[in-house]
Amino acid sequence: MQEELDNVVCECNKKEDEIQDLKSQVKNFEEDCVRQQRTINLQQSQTEKYKTLFEEANKKCVGLQQQLSSVERELENKRRLQKQAATSQSATEVRLNRALEEAEKYKLELSKLRQNNKMHIEAAKMLSFTEEEFMKALEWGNS
Repeated sequence: MQEELDNVVCECNKKEDEIQDLKSQVKNFEEDCVRQQRTINLQQSQTEKYKTLFEEANKKCVGLQQQLSSVERELENKRRLQKQAATSQSATEVRLNRALEEAEKYKLELSKLRQNNKMHIEAAKMLSFTEEEFMKALEWGNS
């Protein structure tokens, strides 16, 4: 009977040791649970923070895309205006070159007319001298 009692006591001691081990494990699990809950809470707050940052970045991205579209439209308009200005300038240069060619023609014609005019004036002077001489000759002959 003593042996049985010793066995029961031994079993009881083992069970108490097991209970203590289990209590220790439960305590460790509870501490782990608290740590993991803190980690989860921290991660959730970080997740919320990153979600907010992501939303802000998305809004900024949308705004920048709109600005980019606006700038691209403006650039296209500027290119179109530049092309129109270049076409207009080209046409103006063609007209200017034609006008310069015409001016050169008129200048050449004017120069020719001046030469002809000079020749006519000289011819007229010659004729006037000849006429005067003719008149003198007539007067000399009449005297």
